[in-house]
Amino acid sequence: MHELRERIPTRKPGVSLSDIAYTETKLQALFPAQYKELVQLVNQAEIDEWILYPIKDNQRLAKTSDDIIRNNELIDLSDFPERYIAIAEDGTGDLLCYAVGEQNQMSETIYYYDHESNEMEPIYENLASMIVELSEE
Repeated sequence: MHELRERIPTRKPGVSLSDIAYTETKLQALFPAQYKELVQLVNQAEIDEWILYPIKDNQRLAKTSDDIIRNNELIDLSDFPERYIAIAEDGTGDLLCYAVGEQNQMSETIYYYDHESNEMEPIYENLASMIVELSEE
């Protein structure tokens, strides 16, 4: 992720491993390695039209109160047979999500949730490929 950091215009500081672990405990799911690397470099990254939900940062509570835990409590993705964790939104109601698999591990694959059709489809192989593709458009 260090090599992709320059492709992300957001300049917000990253979060600690303990903040990530707290979030994983609350979500009852484990983030993929690339996601953990990214949020340690930059929290609430903006990648093209997508804004990643922030991880609650104990050093900056006021700026991260609308975090990934809160957003996932508000979002209803229960229509799907798999469990999904929303990680980003585009401001129109569409979401980017990870599927939660065995042993509560989130997949590397990023899924696109279309709020109008209520459909979920894989869109990016992983976070790095998403950053590269969207930054080259």
